[in-house]
Amino acid sequence: MSFDLPPASFLAAQQRIAPYVRRTPLLPRPRLHGDSFPHAHLKLENLQVGGSFKARGVFNHLLQLNEEQRRRGVITASGGNHGVALAYAAHCLNIPAMVYLPTRASADRVARIAAWGARIFKHGRDWDDANLKALEHAAQENLYYVHAFDAEATLAGQGTLGLELLEDLPELDCALIAIGGGGLICGAAAAIKQCKPEVRIIGVEPFGAPSMSVSMNANRVTPLLETRTIADTLAPRSVSERTLALAQRYIDEIVLVEEARLVEAMRWLWRECNQLVEPAGAAVIAALLQDETKIARFKQPVAVICGGNAAAESVFADYQNAVR
Repeated sequence: MSFDLPPASFLAAQQRIAPYVRRTPLLPRPRLHGDSFPHAHLKLENLQVGGSFKARGVFNHLLQLNEEQRRRGVITASGGNHGVALAYAAHCLNIPAMVYLPTRASADRVARIAAWGARIFKHGRDWDDANLKALEHAAQENLYYVHAFDAEATLAGQGTLGLELLEDLPELDCALIAIGGGGLICGAAAAIKQCKPEVRIIGVEPFGAPSMSVSMNANRVTPLLETRTIADTLAPRSVSERTLALAQRYIDEIVLVEEARLVEAMRWLWRECNQLVEPAGAAVIAALLQDETKIARFKQPVAVICGGNAAAESVFADYQNAVR
């Protein structure tokens, strides 16, 4: 499959969604004692509206709907963050929304979606199962389907993150980005590489969900039989023809990270940067903790913290008990 996104699509998306999303901070990290990667910047998409980068693609969809599509409503399938973003955006734009989640979706994510008024359905173990059911529902009721990664509007919206990186850090020479279905890394990488081809794009996947790695190695979309990782928002069993084509063109390498490293990275971000993030959001830091040499040779690398929708109850439990 031959597919690309023209630079104009990212610029149009950037202008379209600007009133509705945050330009998230790009932080140079202060040098720490024994710091192994002192030059890295952190792009804090965990501070984005809805708690993740997903709002970019969702708003780029919804703001292009016609009146009839808005009236009928929108639907999607999500591992969690895309559903939160859709529920939030639909609430802001007064559009009815439905979200299909896998049965193992966390209670925290369910609550976040419900808080914005979207109707929730659960189906199947993985995102892929929920996606098939949501597509069926969309066809039956003629609802606009907002795909989490396999849609031009999604990819163009996520690509606005790449534009921000180049605008805020023109000297950018490396970007580390987590991979689920590939929407974020493919959109951002396409935006970056078409402006500055020499930037190295490094993807990060959990060992238990190497959907993009397997497909790239096979040179075709190759669904996994199952995924097993605590980074549930990085766990579709398959990427798409579209995201694979973009990955083959724009991703330079992919790093696989262990589950223990994800937990270590979450603790590191909380301890060193006061950022409470989900496992997926910590994946890029896990890659650096696992092999700090990955970016040692770069002068202006960025690690994208893609999401922060972690359940915070355990953080507050001790304080709650203390005041009883």
